[in-house]
Amino acid sequence: MRKVFFLLVLLAAGTAGALGRLVQPDGSILALGEVRLPEQRTLLFAPQNIPAKSWLTLPAGSQVREIELVGRGYRKSVSFPRLQAPRVRYALEVPAQLLSLELKGWFPESLTVLRTAARPESPEFTWVTRTATSLRIELPPWSVAAGYTPFLTLKRLSEAPWTATLSGEGTSRTFALEPSVLRWDFAPEAWGFVPSRIEVLAQDPRLAEVRISALDSQANLLADPATLLNWPGQNWRQPQREWFTWAGTSILVLVTKDYQTQDDYLKRLAFFVEKTGFRGRLWTDAQIAHLHGWNAHDYSAPSLAQFYTLAEKESFPLNPEEIELRTKLTASGILVAKGSGWEAGTGALLGISLESPPALRAALFVHEAFHGLYFTSEAFRNGVKAVWSKLPDGAKTTFRDFLAISRYDPSDEGLMMNEFQAYVLQRSPADWVGFFRDKVRSKLWLPDYMLASQELDTLVQRLYGFRSGKVSLVRTL
Repeated sequence: MRKVFFLLVLLAAGTAGALGRLVQPDGSILALGEVRLPEQRTLLFAPQNIPAKSWLTLPAGSQVREIELVGRGYRKSVSFPRLQAPRVRYALEVPAQLLSLELKGWFPESLTVLRTAARPESPEFTWVTRTATSLRIELPPWSVAAGYTPFLTLKRLSEAPWTATLSGEGTSRTFALEPSVLRWDFAPEAWGFVPSRIEVLAQDPRLAEVRISALDSQANLLADPATLLNWPGQNWRQPQREWFTWAGTSILVLVTKDYQTQDDYLKRLAFFVEKTGFRGRLWTDAQIAHLHGWNAHDYSAPSLAQFYTLAEKESFPLNPEEIELRTKLTASGILVAKGSGWEAGTGALLGISLESPPALRAALFVHEAFHGLYFTSEAFRNGVKAVWSKLPDGAKTTFRDFLAISRYDPSDEGLMMNEFQAYVLQRSPADWVGFFRDKVRSKLWLPDYMLASQELDTLVQRLYGFRSGKVSLVRTL
Protein backbone atom coordinates (compact mmCIF):
# COMPACT_ATOMS: atom_id res chain seq x y z
CA MET A 1 0.00 0.00 0.00
CA ARG A 2 2.94 2.34 0.64
CA LYS A 3 4.02 1.91 -2.97
CA VAL A 4 0.60 2.90 -4.29
CA PHE A 5 0.40 5.91 -1.98
CA PHE A 6 3.83 7.09 -3.15
CA LEU A 7 2.78 6.78 -6.80
CA LEU A 8 -0.42 8.69 -6.16
CA VAL A 9 1.60 11.52 -4.62
CA LEU A 10 3.80 11.62 -7.71
CA LEU A 11 0.74 11.68 -9.92
CA ALA A 12 -0.72 14.62 -8.02
CA ALA A 13 2.59 16.49 -7.85
CA GLY A 14 4.12 15.99 -11.27
CA THR A 15 1.76 14.67 -13.93
CA ALA A 16 -1.65 16.18 -13.25
CA GLY A 17 -4.05 15.49 -16.06
CA ALA A 18 -1.99 12.66 -17.65
CA LEU A 19 -4.25 9.67 -18.11
CA GLY A 20 -3.85 6.22 -19.57
CA ARG A 21 -6.86 4.25 -20.74
CA LEU A 22 -8.03 0.68 -20.24
CA VAL A 23 -10.33 -0.87 -22.83
CA GLN A 24 -12.42 -3.55 -21.15
CA PRO A 25 -13.58 -6.76 -22.88
CA ASP A 26 -17.06 -5.28 -23.33
CA GLY A 27 -15.62 -2.24 -25.11
CA SER A 28 -16.02 0.18 -22.21
CA ILE A 29 -13.12 2.51 -21.47
CA LEU A 30 -11.77 3.32 -18.03
CA ALA A 31 -9.33 6.08 -17.14
CA LEU A 32 -6.04 5.06 -15.53
CA GLY A 33 -3.73 7.25 -13.51
CA GLU A 34 -0.35 7.74 -15.15
CA VAL A 35 3.08 8.71 -13.80
CA ARG A 36 5.87 9.67 -16.19
CA LEU A 37 9.52 9.44 -15.24
CA PRO A 38 12.61 9.30 -17.52
CA GLU A 39 12.37 6.05 -19.54
CA GLN A 40 9.54 4.88 -17.31
CA ARG A 41 5.75 5.10 -17.35
CA THR A 42 3.51 3.89 -14.55
CA LEU A 43 -0.17 3.10 -14.94
CA LEU A 44 -2.33 3.14 -11.81
CA PHE A 45 -5.42 0.94 -11.61
CA ALA A 46 -8.34 1.26 -9.25
CA PRO A 47 -8.56 -2.11 -7.45
CA GLN A 48 -12.05 -2.86 -8.70
CA ASN A 49 -11.05 -2.42 -12.35
CA ILE A 50 -9.34 -5.84 -12.66
CA PRO A 51 -11.37 -8.25 -10.56
CA ALA A 52 -9.98 -11.45 -12.16
CA LYS A 53 -6.84 -12.73 -13.88
CA SER A 54 -6.69 -11.37 -17.42
CA TRP A 55 -4.43 -10.30 -20.27
CA LEU A 56 -3.27 -6.76 -20.94
CA THR A 57 -2.04 -5.80 -24.41
CA LEU A 58 0.18 -2.76 -24.77
CA PRO A 59 -0.46 -0.33 -27.63
CA ALA A 60 1.08 -0.82 -31.08
CA GLY A 61 4.48 0.83 -31.33
CA SER A 62 5.52 -0.11 -27.79
CA GLN A 63 9.04 -1.45 -27.31
CA VAL A 64 8.97 -2.85 -23.82
CA ARG A 65 12.04 -4.03 -21.89
CA GLU A 66 10.65 -4.68 -18.44
CA ILE A 67 7.35 -4.43 -16.55
CA GLU A 68 6.79 -4.54 -12.81
CA LEU A 69 3.33 -5.64 -11.74
CA VAL A 70 1.98 -4.64 -8.33
CA GLY A 71 -1.21 -6.15 -6.95
CA ARG A 72 -2.64 -6.97 -3.56
CA GLY A 73 0.01 -9.18 -1.96
CA TYR A 74 1.73 -9.53 -5.33
CA ARG A 75 4.81 -8.01 -6.92
CA LYS A 76 6.48 -9.43 -10.01
CA SER A 77 9.04 -8.07 -12.45
CA VAL A 78 8.94 -9.54 -15.97
CA SER A 79 11.19 -8.77 -18.93
CA PHE A 80 10.78 -9.12 -22.68
CA PRO A 81 13.48 -10.11 -25.20
CA ARG A 82 15.01 -7.93 -27.86
CA LEU A 83 13.29 -8.95 -31.06
CA GLN A 84 13.93 -7.60 -34.55
CA ALA A 85 10.62 -8.22 -36.29
CA PRO A 86 7.87 -6.14 -37.91
CA ARG A 87 4.66 -5.10 -36.12
CA VAL A 88 5.50 -6.43 -32.65
CA ARG A 89 2.75 -6.42 -30.00
CA TYR A 90 3.35 -7.16 -26.32
CA ALA A 91 0.90 -8.68 -23.85
CA LEU A 92 1.16 -10.05 -20.35
CA GLU A 93 -1.02 -11.98 -17.95
CA VAL A 94 -1.86 -9.97 -14.85
CA PRO A 95 -3.32 -11.00 -11.47
CA ALA A 96 -6.66 -10.13 -10.00
CA GLN A 97 -6.89 -6.69 -8.37
CA LEU A 98 -3.92 -5.18 -10.18
CA LEU A 99 -2.78 -1.89 -8.64
CA SER A 100 -0.06 -0.67 -10.99
CA LEU A 101 2.17 -1.40 -13.96
CA GLU A 102 5.63 0.14 -14.11
CA LEU A 103 6.72 0.13 -17.76
CA LYS A 104 10.31 0.50 -18.96
CA GLY A 105 10.99 0.96 -22.66
CA TRP A 106 9.50 3.14 -25.41
CA PHE A 107 5.78 3.74 -25.69
CA PRO A 108 3.32 5.90 -27.64
CA GLU A 109 2.36 9.24 -26.16
CA SER A 110 -1.13 7.99 -25.40
CA LEU A 111 -1.15 4.70 -23.52
CA THR A 112 -4.28 2.70 -24.27
CA VAL A 113 -4.16 -0.79 -22.76
CA LEU A 114 -6.50 -3.51 -24.00
CA ARG A 115 -7.84 -6.07 -21.55
CA THR A 116 -8.88 -9.57 -22.73
CA ALA A 117 -9.84 -12.79 -21.01
CA ALA A 118 -7.79 -14.95 -23.42
CA ARG A 119 -4.17 -14.76 -24.53
CA PRO A 120 -4.18 -12.45 -27.56
CA GLU A 121 -3.06 -13.56 -30.99
CA SER A 122 -3.58 -12.31 -34.53
CA PRO A 123 -1.81 -13.10 -37.81
CA GLU A 124 -1.42 -9.38 -38.42
CA PHE A 125 1.18 -9.00 -35.66
CA THR A 126 4.30 -10.54 -34.17
CA TRP A 127 3.11 -11.37 -30.66
CA VAL A 128 5.28 -11.49 -27.55
CA THR A 129 3.15 -12.70 -24.64
CA ARG A 130 4.27 -13.38 -21.09
CA THR A 131 3.03 -15.16 -17.97
CA ALA A 132 4.95 -15.67 -14.75
CA THR A 133 6.40 -18.98 -16.02
CA SER A 134 6.09 -18.84 -19.81
CA LEU A 135 7.11 -16.68 -22.73
CA ARG A 136 5.50 -17.12 -26.15
CA ILE A 137 6.59 -15.49 -29.38
CA GLU A 138 4.53 -15.71 -32.56
CA LEU A 139 6.84 -15.05 -35.50
CA PRO A 140 5.82 -13.84 -38.95
CA PRO A 141 6.87 -15.99 -41.96
CA TRP A 142 10.63 -15.73 -42.40
CA SER A 143 13.44 -17.01 -44.61
CA VAL A 144 17.02 -16.16 -45.56
CA ALA A 145 18.69 -15.56 -48.91
CA ALA A 146 19.49 -18.52 -51.16
CA GLY A 147 22.85 -20.08 -50.39
CA TYR A 148 22.70 -19.16 -46.70
CA THR A 149 21.88 -21.42 -43.75
CA PRO A 150 19.30 -19.97 -41.32
CA PHE A 151 19.48 -20.03 -37.53
CA LEU A 152 17.08 -18.89 -34.83
CA THR A 153 19.08 -17.83 -31.77
CA LEU A 154 17.63 -17.71 -28.26
CA LYS A 155 19.66 -15.98 -25.55
CA ARG A 156 18.94 -16.39 -21.85
CA LEU A 157 19.57 -13.95 -19.01
CA SER A 158 20.31 -16.32 -16.14
CA GLU A 159 21.19 -19.93 -15.42
CA ALA A 160 18.15 -22.10 -14.70
CA PRO A 161 16.63 -25.24 -16.28
CA TRP A 162 14.30 -24.41 -19.18
CA THR A 163 12.39 -25.98 -22.03
CA ALA A 164 11.71 -24.49 -25.44
CA THR A 165 8.95 -25.70 -27.74
CA LEU A 166 9.27 -24.60 -31.35
CA SER A 167 6.40 -25.09 -33.78
CA GLY A 168 5.79 -24.42 -37.44
CA GLU A 169 4.84 -25.99 -40.76
CA GLY A 170 2.77 -28.63 -38.97
CA THR A 171 5.69 -29.76 -36.79
CA SER A 172 6.48 -29.19 -33.13
CA ARG A 173 9.58 -30.15 -31.13
CA THR A 174 10.28 -29.63 -27.44
CA PHE A 175 13.83 -29.30 -26.17
CA ALA A 176 15.05 -29.48 -22.58
CA LEU A 177 18.07 -27.27 -21.95
CA GLU A 178 20.45 -27.40 -19.01
CA PRO A 179 20.85 -24.32 -16.80
CA SER A 180 24.25 -23.43 -18.27
CA VAL A 181 22.82 -23.02 -21.79
CA LEU A 182 22.53 -19.25 -22.08
CA ARG A 183 22.55 -19.29 -25.89
CA TRP A 184 20.97 -21.85 -28.16
CA ASP A 185 20.96 -21.84 -31.95
CA PHE A 186 18.03 -23.68 -33.52
CA ALA A 187 18.79 -24.83 -37.07
CA PRO A 188 15.73 -25.41 -39.30
CA GLU A 189 17.87 -27.45 -41.71
CA ALA A 190 18.68 -29.89 -38.90
CA TRP A 191 15.17 -30.27 -37.46
CA GLY A 192 13.12 -30.05 -40.65
CA PHE A 193 10.90 -26.98 -40.14
CA VAL A 194 10.95 -23.20 -39.86
CA PRO A 195 9.44 -22.14 -36.51
CA SER A 196 6.55 -19.70 -36.37
CA ARG A 197 6.05 -20.05 -32.61
CA ILE A 198 8.50 -20.20 -29.71
CA GLU A 199 7.36 -21.03 -26.19
CA VAL A 200 9.76 -21.02 -23.25
CA LEU A 201 8.70 -22.65 -19.99
CA ALA A 202 10.68 -22.17 -16.78
CA GLN A 203 10.47 -20.79 -13.29
CA ASP A 204 12.13 -17.78 -14.90
CA PRO A 205 11.27 -17.84 -18.63
CA ARG A 206 13.15 -14.67 -19.52
CA LEU A 207 15.02 -14.40 -22.80
CA ALA A 208 17.49 -11.60 -23.46
CA GLU A 209 17.19 -11.78 -27.24
CA VAL A 210 15.53 -13.65 -30.09
CA ARG A 211 17.37 -13.25 -33.36
CA ILE A 212 17.25 -14.67 -36.88
CA SER A 213 20.61 -14.97 -38.61
CA ALA A 214 22.25 -16.76 -41.52
CA LEU A 215 25.65 -18.28 -42.32
CA ASP A 216 27.20 -18.21 -45.77
CA SER A 217 28.37 -21.32 -47.59
CA GLN A 218 31.96 -21.06 -46.30
CA ALA A 219 31.22 -20.69 -42.59
CA ASN A 220 31.18 -23.63 -40.17
CA LEU A 221 27.67 -24.55 -39.09
CA LEU A 222 27.19 -23.83 -35.39
CA ALA A 223 25.57 -26.77 -33.60
CA ASP A 224 25.19 -28.37 -30.20
CA PRO A 225 25.76 -32.17 -30.26
CA ALA A 226 22.03 -33.00 -30.46
CA THR A 227 21.62 -30.73 -33.48
CA LEU A 228 24.83 -31.94 -35.14
CA LEU A 229 23.85 -35.59 -34.86
CA ASN A 230 20.31 -34.92 -36.10
CA TRP A 231 21.36 -32.87 -39.16
CA PRO A 232 20.42 -34.97 -42.23
CA GLY A 233 23.01 -35.40 -44.96
CA GLN A 234 20.54 -34.32 -47.63
CA ASN A 235 20.54 -30.86 -46.06
CA TRP A 236 24.29 -30.44 -46.20
CA ARG A 237 25.78 -27.73 -48.38
CA GLN A 238 28.08 -30.29 -50.04
CA PRO A 239 26.85 -33.85 -50.64
CA GLN A 240 30.02 -35.63 -49.42
CA ARG A 241 30.76 -33.75 -46.20
CA GLU A 242 29.81 -30.94 -43.83
CA TRP A 243 31.78 -28.75 -41.41
CA PHE A 244 30.46 -27.91 -37.95
CA THR A 245 31.68 -26.00 -34.93
CA TRP A 246 30.56 -27.53 -31.65
CA ALA A 247 28.68 -24.62 -30.06
CA GLY A 248 30.43 -23.14 -27.06
CA THR A 249 33.79 -24.74 -27.91
CA SER A 250 36.71 -24.27 -30.32
CA ILE A 251 36.21 -27.79 -31.70
CA LEU A 252 35.78 -28.32 -35.45
CA VAL A 253 33.75 -31.39 -36.48
CA LEU A 254 33.96 -32.99 -39.93
CA VAL A 255 30.99 -35.23 -40.77
CA THR A 256 31.33 -37.30 -43.93
CA LYS A 257 28.87 -39.23 -46.05
CA ASP A 258 30.84 -42.49 -45.81
CA TYR A 259 34.07 -44.02 -44.52
CA GLN A 260 35.85 -43.66 -47.85
CA THR A 261 35.31 -39.91 -47.84
CA GLN A 262 36.44 -39.81 -44.22
CA ASP A 263 39.61 -41.71 -45.16
CA ASP A 264 40.34 -39.17 -47.91
CA TYR A 265 40.49 -36.44 -45.26
CA LEU A 266 41.83 -38.25 -42.20
CA LYS A 267 43.35 -41.70 -42.79
CA ARG A 268 46.94 -40.56 -43.40
CA LEU A 269 46.63 -38.28 -40.38
CA ALA A 270 45.49 -41.23 -38.21
CA PHE A 271 48.61 -43.25 -39.02
CA PHE A 272 50.87 -40.23 -38.51
CA VAL A 273 49.43 -39.38 -35.08
CA GLU A 274 48.38 -42.64 -33.38
CA LYS A 275 49.20 -45.95 -35.07
CA THR A 276 51.95 -48.10 -33.55
CA GLY A 277 54.85 -48.48 -35.99
CA PHE A 278 53.57 -45.67 -38.21
CA ARG A 279 53.59 -42.61 -35.96
CA GLY A 280 55.62 -39.58 -36.96
CA ARG A 281 55.95 -40.47 -40.66
CA LEU A 282 53.95 -39.63 -43.77
CA TRP A 283 52.73 -42.68 -45.67
CA THR A 284 51.61 -42.82 -49.27
CA ASP A 285 48.13 -44.02 -50.17
CA ALA A 286 49.60 -47.20 -51.61
CA GLN A 287 51.48 -47.99 -48.38
CA ILE A 288 48.37 -47.83 -46.18
CA ALA A 289 45.64 -48.76 -48.67
CA HIS A 290 45.23 -52.28 -47.23
CA LEU A 291 45.12 -51.03 -43.61
CA HIS A 292 42.17 -49.74 -41.60
CA GLY A 293 42.21 -46.22 -40.24
CA TRP A 294 39.48 -45.31 -37.73
CA ASN A 295 35.71 -45.10 -37.98
CA ALA A 296 35.88 -41.84 -36.02
CA HIS A 297 38.73 -39.43 -35.37
CA ASP A 298 40.14 -36.83 -33.00
CA TYR A 299 43.24 -34.65 -33.33
CA SER A 300 44.82 -31.92 -31.25
CA ALA A 301 46.09 -28.65 -32.69
CA PRO A 302 49.77 -29.56 -32.05
CA SER A 303 49.41 -32.92 -33.86
CA LEU A 304 47.75 -31.22 -36.83
CA ALA A 305 50.50 -28.60 -36.96
CA GLN A 306 53.20 -31.30 -36.92
CA PHE A 307 51.49 -33.21 -39.74
CA TYR A 308 51.14 -30.27 -42.08
CA THR A 309 54.54 -28.79 -41.26
CA LEU A 310 56.26 -32.09 -42.05
CA ALA A 311 54.30 -32.41 -45.29
CA GLU A 312 55.48 -28.94 -46.29
CA LYS A 313 59.08 -29.68 -45.29
CA GLU A 314 59.17 -32.94 -47.27
CA SER A 315 57.11 -31.58 -50.19
CA PHE A 316 54.79 -34.51 -49.59
CA PRO A 317 51.92 -34.68 -52.14
CA LEU A 318 48.78 -34.22 -50.07
CA ASN A 319 45.43 -35.02 -51.68
CA PRO A 320 42.77 -32.33 -52.35
CA GLU A 321 40.77 -33.27 -49.25
CA GLU A 322 43.81 -32.87 -46.98
CA ILE A 323 44.52 -29.46 -48.52
CA GLU A 324 40.88 -28.45 -47.97
CA LEU A 325 41.18 -29.64 -44.37
CA ARG A 326 44.30 -27.51 -43.87
CA THR A 327 42.49 -24.47 -45.23
CA LYS A 328 39.53 -25.08 -42.93
CA LEU A 329 41.78 -25.61 -39.89
CA THR A 330 43.60 -22.37 -40.62
CA ALA A 331 40.35 -20.43 -41.11
CA SER A 332 39.07 -21.85 -37.79
CA GLY A 333 42.20 -20.77 -35.90
CA ILE A 334 43.27 -24.33 -35.08
CA LEU A 335 46.35 -23.93 -37.29
CA VAL A 336 48.38 -20.74 -37.58
CA ALA A 337 50.69 -20.27 -40.57
CA LYS A 338 54.28 -19.61 -39.50
CA GLY A 339 57.20 -19.38 -41.91
CA SER A 340 57.18 -22.44 -44.14
CA GLY A 341 54.94 -24.43 -41.80
CA TRP A 342 52.23 -24.22 -39.17
CA GLU A 343 52.01 -23.93 -35.43
CA ALA A 344 49.20 -24.92 -33.09
CA GLY A 345 46.39 -22.44 -32.62
CA THR A 346 43.31 -22.94 -30.47
CA GLY A 347 40.97 -25.87 -30.84
CA ALA A 348 40.78 -29.47 -31.99
CA LEU A 349 39.37 -31.59 -34.84
CA LEU A 350 36.84 -34.43 -34.64
CA GLY A 351 35.53 -36.65 -37.42
CA ILE A 352 32.51 -38.97 -37.69
CA SER A 353 30.64 -40.50 -40.62
CA LEU A 354 27.02 -41.11 -41.59
CA GLU A 355 28.05 -44.61 -42.63
CA SER A 356 28.07 -45.43 -38.91
CA PRO A 357 24.48 -46.34 -37.92
CA PRO A 358 22.80 -43.63 -35.78
CA ALA A 359 23.28 -45.35 -32.40
CA LEU A 360 26.91 -46.18 -33.14
CA ARG A 361 27.52 -42.71 -34.58
CA ALA A 362 26.19 -41.12 -31.39
CA ALA A 363 28.43 -43.33 -29.23
CA LEU A 364 31.46 -42.61 -31.41
CA PHE A 365 30.77 -38.90 -31.26
CA VAL A 366 30.62 -38.93 -27.46
CA HIS A 367 33.98 -40.74 -27.37
CA GLU A 368 35.58 -38.28 -29.78
CA ALA A 369 33.93 -35.32 -28.06
CA PHE A 370 35.63 -36.12 -24.78
CA HIS A 371 38.92 -36.22 -26.67
CA GLY A 372 38.14 -32.79 -28.06
CA LEU A 373 37.45 -31.45 -24.57
CA TYR A 374 40.68 -33.05 -23.35
CA PHE A 375 42.65 -31.31 -26.08
CA THR A 376 41.10 -27.90 -25.44
CA SER A 377 40.81 -27.74 -21.63
CA GLU A 378 43.80 -27.67 -19.32
CA ALA A 379 41.52 -28.15 -16.32
CA PHE A 380 40.10 -31.34 -17.84
CA ARG A 381 43.57 -32.67 -18.74
CA ASN A 382 44.82 -32.02 -15.22
CA GLY A 383 41.79 -33.74 -13.74
CA VAL A 384 42.24 -36.79 -15.97
CA LYS A 385 45.94 -36.96 -15.14
CA ALA A 386 45.14 -36.92 -11.42
CA VAL A 387 42.68 -39.82 -11.82
CA TRP A 388 45.05 -41.85 -14.01
CA SER A 389 48.00 -41.33 -11.67
CA LYS A 390 46.09 -42.95 -8.78
CA LEU A 391 45.50 -46.19 -10.68
CA PRO A 392 47.78 -49.08 -9.65
CA ASP A 393 50.50 -49.90 -12.17
CA GLY A 394 48.86 -53.24 -12.87
CA ALA A 395 45.57 -51.54 -13.78
CA LYS A 396 47.40 -49.19 -16.14
CA THR A 397 49.26 -52.07 -17.79
CA THR A 398 46.04 -54.01 -18.28
CA PHE A 399 44.41 -51.01 -19.96
CA ARG A 400 47.48 -50.44 -22.16
CA ASP A 401 47.21 -54.05 -23.33
CA PHE A 402 43.55 -53.49 -24.18
CA LEU A 403 44.41 -50.42 -26.29
CA ALA A 404 47.37 -52.15 -27.98
CA ILE A 405 44.94 -54.58 -29.63
CA SER A 406 43.62 -51.64 -31.66
CA ARG A 407 47.18 -50.51 -32.51
CA TYR A 408 47.29 -47.58 -30.13
CA ASP A 409 50.90 -46.95 -29.10
CA PRO A 410 51.10 -48.06 -25.42
CA SER A 411 54.37 -46.18 -24.92
CA ASP A 412 52.61 -42.83 -25.28
CA GLU A 413 51.49 -42.05 -21.72
CA GLY A 414 49.47 -38.99 -22.76
CA LEU A 415 47.61 -41.06 -25.33
CA MET A 416 46.87 -43.75 -22.74
CA MET A 417 45.40 -41.21 -20.28
CA ASN A 418 43.35 -39.61 -23.03
CA GLU A 419 41.95 -42.91 -24.27
CA PHE A 420 41.19 -44.11 -20.75
CA GLN A 421 38.95 -41.13 -20.00
CA ALA A 422 37.24 -41.31 -23.40
CA TYR A 423 36.51 -45.05 -23.18
CA VAL A 424 35.06 -44.57 -19.71
CA LEU A 425 33.09 -41.40 -20.36
CA GLN A 426 31.60 -42.50 -23.68
CA ARG A 427 29.28 -44.86 -21.79
CA SER A 428 26.74 -44.44 -19.00
CA PRO A 429 27.73 -45.44 -15.44
CA ALA A 430 25.49 -48.52 -15.71
CA ASP A 431 27.78 -49.86 -18.47
CA TRP A 432 31.13 -49.40 -16.71
CA VAL A 433 31.23 -52.83 -15.08
CA GLY A 434 30.47 -54.67 -18.31
CA PHE A 435 33.10 -52.69 -20.19
CA PHE A 436 35.94 -53.38 -17.77
CA ARG A 437 34.91 -56.99 -17.15
CA ASP A 438 34.11 -58.04 -20.72
CA LYS A 439 36.14 -55.69 -22.96
CA VAL A 440 39.20 -54.85 -20.90
CA ARG A 441 38.94 -58.37 -19.40
CA SER A 442 39.99 -57.47 -15.90
CA LYS A 443 38.15 -58.48 -12.75
CA LEU A 444 41.24 -58.00 -10.60
CA TRP A 445 41.34 -54.23 -11.08
CA LEU A 446 37.60 -53.68 -11.30
CA PRO A 447 37.27 -51.77 -7.96
CA ASP A 448 40.09 -49.42 -9.02
CA TYR A 449 38.57 -48.85 -12.44
CA MET A 450 35.16 -48.13 -10.93
CA LEU A 451 36.56 -45.59 -8.48
CA ALA A 452 38.44 -43.87 -11.32
CA SER A 453 35.28 -43.84 -13.45
CA GLN A 454 33.27 -42.22 -10.67
CA GLU A 455 35.94 -39.54 -10.27
CA LEU A 456 35.89 -38.81 -14.01
CA ASP A 457 32.10 -38.56 -13.94
CA THR A 458 32.30 -36.05 -11.08
CA LEU A 459 34.95 -34.11 -12.99
CA VAL A 460 32.85 -33.61 -16.13
CA GLN A 461 29.79 -32.72 -14.06
CA ARG A 462 31.80 -29.98 -12.37
CA LEU A 463 33.46 -28.68 -15.53
CA TYR A 464 30.71 -29.07 -18.13
CA GLY A 465 27.44 -29.90 -16.42
CA PHE A 466 26.88 -33.29 -18.02
CA ARG A 467 27.30 -36.92 -16.99
CA SER A 468 29.30 -39.82 -18.31
CA GLY A 469 27.74 -41.05 -21.56
CA LYS A 470 26.49 -37.60 -22.60
CA VAL A 471 28.02 -34.47 -24.01
CA SER A 472 24.90 -32.56 -24.94
CA LEU A 473 23.26 -29.94 -22.75
CA VAL A 474 20.25 -30.00 -25.08
CA ARG A 475 17.94 -32.99 -25.50
CA THR A 476 14.66 -33.57 -27.28
CA LEU A 477 11.53 -34.51 -25.36
